[in-house]
Amino acid sequence: MQSDQNWLFFTPHEADVVREAMALLVPGPADAPGEPGPGAREADAVRYADRLLGAFTVEPPLVYASGRPDGSFLPLSPAQRTGWRHRVADLRRAYRAGVTVLDHLAGGDFAAAPSSRRHRALCDAEAAAFRDQLFDHAVEGTFGDPVYRGRPAPAGRTLLGLPGRNTPATAPMGRPDPVRPYAGKDADPVAALAEHFTEAARLIASSGGFGG
Repeated sequence: MQSDQNWLFFTPHEADVVREAMALLVPGPADAPGEPGPGAREADAVRYADRLLGAFTVEPPLVYASGRPDGSFLPLSPAQRTGWRHRVADLRRAYRAGVTVLDHLAGGDFAAAPSSRRHRALCDAEAAAFRDQLFDHAVEGTFGDPVYRGRPAPAGRTLLGLPGRNTPATAPMGRPDPVRPYAGKDADPVAALAEHFTEAARLIASSGGFGG
């Protein structure tokens, strides 16, 4: 497995488990031969998750990218800081427990287990809540702005390709989210599409359809 000592939150083993799980949920050419586009492994989505979980190890926290070419992040208001600290603390506990569950279901070491055993572990009901969270982060880390993975955004684009919008690293479960769900006139149809896509993809992942 890959070795990297520069994680903000993960241990090397946790990073390996999360990388392999995300690669099954959002596969690329290395995980699904014939897949034309990059997946979570190629995008290094595990780095996205690590930076989110370690958001408060640096200042400003790695939550709202500024959109500037230097890849900087915006300071948080006191209310935002409190809300995001709680959210990140919950996620850290969920990841730590989730990796333990996946290791157990895979016979001791999820990252080193055969692919078929990893598939079964991810499909197990005991892993359902963590699998859903992993899937969300795998999608966000693969298709979201690379600044959240610690990389520069491509020239000439803003976050998510939408001019003038600063989007947080992740904003589920009622946390601060500048994108308003579609609710009729003047609402945001892009947000509605993203919401429906995520729900549909979760159904595919939970049914075991993510890897054949």
